Amino acid sequence: MCVVDLWSLSQHPVFQPVYNRLLNDKLLRITNRSTYNVFLTAGQLYLKFLKDKPYEKARDLSNELTAVENTKTSIPQDTAVLGPTEKHDDMTLFVDFTHPELCAQTRPVNCLIKGRAVVLDKQNWSQLLVAITERFIEEGNPNLATLDRKPMYGSKMFFLPTKADFGTCSLLSNGKWIYTNYNPQTVVTIIKNLCQHCGVDLDDVVITYEPKDGAPVRSTQSYSRPAYVEPAASPTSALDPAVVEQLMDVLSAHFANGYRLNSPIELARFRSFAAEDLGEAITLSDEELKRYISACGTVFDGKVYAVSAEAKERIKELAEEYFADGAQVIFFAEFYAKNENWLFGASVISEDMLIGILRRIFPKLSFTQAYFGYTDASIFAALESEILRVWGDDVLLTYEQLAERLQYIPIERIKYALGQNGNFIWSSVKTFSHVSRIDISDEERETIREAAMKECNARGYASITDLPFGEIEERNYELSVTAVHNAVFRICLSDKFDKSGKIVTRKGDTLDALTIMKDYCRTIEKCSLDDLLNYEKELTGEVHRWIPMEAGNTVLVRIDKETYVADKFVPFDAEAVDAAIELFIEGDYLPLKSFTTFGAYPDCGQTWNLFLLESYCRRFSKKFRFDTPSVNSRNAGAVIRKSCGLNYTEIMTDAVANADVPLTDSAVGRFLFDAGYTGRSTTSKVNEIIDKAKAIRERRD
Repeated sequence: MCVVDLWSLSQHPVFQPVYNRLLNDKLLRITNRSTYNVFLTAGQLYLKFLKDKPYEKARDLSNELTAVENTKTSIPQDTAVLGPTEKHDDMTLFVDFTHPELCAQTRPVNCLIKGRAVVLDKQNWSQLLVAITERFIEEGNPNLATLDRKPMYGSKMFFLPTKADFGTCSLLSNGKWIYTNYNPQTVVTIIKNLCQHCGVDLDDVVITYEPKDGAPVRSTQSYSRPAYVEPAASPTSALDPAVVEQLMDVLSAHFANGYRLNSPIELARFRSFAAEDLGEAITLSDEELKRYISACGTVFDGKVYAVSAEAKERIKELAEEYFADGAQVIFFAEFYAKNENWLFGASVISEDMLIGILRRIFPKLSFTQAYFGYTDASIFAALESEILRVWGDDVLLTYEQLAERLQYIPIERIKYALGQNGNFIWSSVKTFSHVSRIDISDEERETIREAAMKECNARGYASITDLPFGEIEERNYELSVTAVHNAVFRICLSDKFDKSGKIVTRKGDTLDALTIMKDYCRTIEKCSLDDLLNYEKELTGEVHRWIPMEAGNTVLVRIDKETYVADKFVPFDAEAVDAAIELFIEGDYLPLKSFTTFGAYPDCGQTWNLFLLESYCRRFSKKFRFDTPSVNSRNAGAVIRKSCGLNYTEIMTDAVANADVPLTDSAVGRFLFDAGYTGRSTTSKVNEIIDKAKAIRERRD
């Protein structure tokens, strides 16, 4: 890319394209990861330095242009002959979603989604995210309601960078967003995830930004891909074809990386090369020579490239051959990636340049931001149509199998379509089917619908496993059981029902997993905690530990950390057990962990321990109750007299006030944890507890 030491480049317009080129070098990223990560930051700082401290001279710039002659980059021409005191006005930067870290300490200037501006109330990243989210809500984007998290307010949710890559954002009653001020690179990641989830191609999302360096912010700009530009004049009309042919040879031989049309330095070099190759100096004026050079190749982004007629014909043949098999679309990125080796060698130096050439070759086809072809449907619709076109008679296909059949559709697009389109049914790892491949009769559909409605009317829900599948599973033996269940729901029930895990409810009804879990616990005699957790996962598709534990604690008796049994297996003598508890409690309450011996407790058919004592106090005691900040398996909580009217926060406050413990966050948190009042050394109530404990101590003093 450069024949001199990178850091010896002192010209901003020379260093910037080399830097941008290096950012996209996958090999550097893989083999020198630590160097690459340092370079991301160091390069940005050096760019800013060169912008703020321009000391270059035209002679130096010429030398540096020569040093990077073999680099496939575009050097801005408006700074080609800067004097030592002139300022270089850098272009506003465009967000690269693959490198959100480059947006650190910056502010957004402008944002367009599918060519429509997103208005920023304030020039900061938080406000931009809010504006984009509200834009999607305004448009009624259907994907906002499909996240696997329970929304705080309807469908107003978006991806957050947690371990699961998403979360929620709630709203105040006045409609204002409650938003944590994440750093710019985190917000850029959120925006990327949100747009992808909402079915918006990142190529359609254009965000410009500037450093927070006190410089005035540019006015709003519109943005589009650099377009193909036709030659300034036809080589067969106003220009001499023989001269065009001679100059084309010069362009091909000496300007493989393109000729910069508006550069006086480049023009002088061209004259020098032409005189050497042709044996005589060119007598054309500068303007006439520029017209001839423009006619010698393809003009793209201010440069002329010697893209031969043979190269364009090959591009045309490859596209027509693919379309001839019935394909409707070709994605630009994949077409360029699959042919990059020879395209780059043929001076088609970027995907954007390829798009310009394709527009010239296929003027009657439809062009979108991501693809071109015989349709201008949405990406979502186009992907489903193309996938089904090549599906054939197969029942199951993998990502890789589809990618082999869809040569010019990126595999990531295929994965997205299969994962987000409910008509594609997941069967196993990387393997999908389609609802059209499911063998199910009209009679079976109606039977399943009637059974689901009957169950929902009676209980409020139906389990997908209890519906009358008949011979559906046997006939669709190639699919997993989960795939059959999901397919039947999609085909028979999705119009009037919702499904969470294995539970089906009528649209609009709220799934009460706790009630369902309690009903389940009443039907069993013995189970483990893992059994309850697994059952809840089958119901909802997720595990919220408090739901199965609360259900077990409410209906069953927990005889140890892992085991629950029905009441009939634990015949408590309530009066005798309460009397044994009285031996330990002198006041109104005592942490559960303070019960250290059970010799005084009567036989109940099970071995006494803290879990069994907790279950007894929860449901069977006549004199005592049990309370805790949250259900847990750590024996955190307290046994409390039923005559005591204090809530649990007041009990913790009283314990702190009566203990010899400093009233600081860490000391109070540690005391409550060590004593067994809480299951962790921090609590959200610590400040309230400290304030009230302090008041109690002051009154006593």
